[in-house]
Amino acid sequence: MRYMWKQTILVLLVGFSIVMLAGYASAQSPADVSGTWTGGTTTGAATLVLVLKQDGQKVTGTLSGAGTDDGPVTGIISGSTIRLRYDDGRETTPALNVKGDRIDGVFSGGSQVVLRRTSK
Repeated sequence: MRYMWKQTILVLLVGFSIVMLAGYASAQSPADVSGTWTGGTTTGAATLVLVLKQDGQKVTGTLSGAGTDDGPVTGIISGSTIRLRYDDGRETTPALNVKGDRIDGVFSGGSQVVLRRTSK
């Protein structure tokens, strides 16, 4: 009987450790997106320039090259996902993926955006 209690406690401790490690892994710090990003969309000929400054999970910056959509932007980054919106609150981008010096994703109209960091 005593042996079974020891086994039960051991299983509980191992299970608790796995849960704690999984929680730690999911609480990863956000990707670094500070800097100047350039690129474009698959449907546009213009070059987009996105200048971002990051403070923890909050992002602020400016977008140029998008015509009437040029101007200040704000956003939130969680892990390797960033969502941006215009400062006037008009719209929010779909989740964009951050991988090192590349941001990519698909906008609601189906056009894909690819930006590469040109400076930090």
